[in-house]
Amino acid sequence: MLEVLTNPGEFFESKMKKEADFKPPVMIIGIMAIISAISAYIVAGTIVGSLPSDAASFAQIGMIIGAIFAIIVVFIMWAIYSGIFYLLSMIFGGQGNFKRVLEFVAYGFLPSILGSVISLILTSKAYSSFDFSITDPELLQKTMLSDPYIMASSVIGILLTLWSANIWVFAMIHARNLTVKNALITVGIPMGLYVIYMAYTLYQALG
Repeated sequence: MLEVLTNPGEFFESKMKKEADFKPPVMIIGIMAIISAISAYIVAGTIVGSLPSDAASFAQIGMIIGAIFAIIVVFIMWAIYSGIFYLLSMIFGGQGNFKRVLEFVAYGFLPSILGSVISLILTSKAYSSFDFSITDPELLQKTMLSDPYIMASSVIGILLTLWSANIWVFAMIHARNLTVKNALITVGIPMGLYVIYMAYTLYQALG
């Protein structure tokens, strides 16, 4: 399965000769969902620790809800990414069913697992020193985004997103029978916009 990280073309070409198998994709998304839930719980716990004792007890419930919501969001994003790539590929006469796209897109989240672990470590370090008593939301956001750990996490996130995009290009070439050019456009439009947004957010923090 890790071959997809270094040789996605051959990996997906080999997969096309077999029936769709959702065990590895569900495992990938499941691991990412668990890491996201842990991250959400730790971050929420850090914020709760800065609250008055009477409010903290109620916030414990919010921590659990946040963790559950993080798991759900990861699976929803899997479906959304697959849907966007599938719809855009229709413009280029893409062939192949959505089931295959859904299967292949999951493999593109493998770099995100690494990114989630790194982000968990960096944000935990950053949040441990934040002053969450700041009442101005804009000032709090600026303080968080300008933190060196958060900025490092953002840069790593951009690089890993580009890695995922590379995998998705090959995924769409094979899952939807697209040319390299059309696959690049199919993946490049949504992912390019996302990377630009991440880069702009980082630029704002630096400013």
